Amino acid sequence: MKIKHSLSAQTATSGKSLSSGDVLAFDRAEAEYKELQKELRQLEKQRKVLLDRMEAFEAQQKAFALRAEKLEAAYDGINSAAPTKPTGRAKSLAPAGSASSQLKEMQMSFSMQYLQLQQQMQNENRSYTAISNIMKTKHDTAKNSISNIR
Repeated sequence: MKIKHSLSAQTATSGKSLSSGDVLAFDRAEAEYKELQKELRQLEKQRKVLLDRMEAFEAQQKAFALRAEKLEAAYDGINSAAPTKPTGRAKSLAPAGSASSQLKEMQMSFSMQYLQLQQQMQNENRSYTAISNIMKTKHDTAKNSISNIR
């Protein structure tokens, strides 16, 4: 509609009538413009989804950091509670061995959680980069098409 209005304004000011080829070209350009507007709306929706995912990812990172701090505090608590020198009594060795095995299990669990977080971060980073590249390409294409219409 905007192109048709500007088309009629141009013909009114120039005093010349447009050829049917010019009118057809403007009609095609208008259809392409509408399609580009539709794609831009879709890109905006994708951008919003991506921003929502990034916020969720940041929340997961914060939650993981809190869990890691709690785990470190528990680890420090076990280290401080474990006897540093053996007393020679059989009764005191059994709890120290179980504390040591618990400590090893916690370390393994922490390592696995950290590895999983790294993998999640890599996957999120890959998807973010891919979506970002796609959105940039679509935007550049739309921008070039609009500048070609002008």
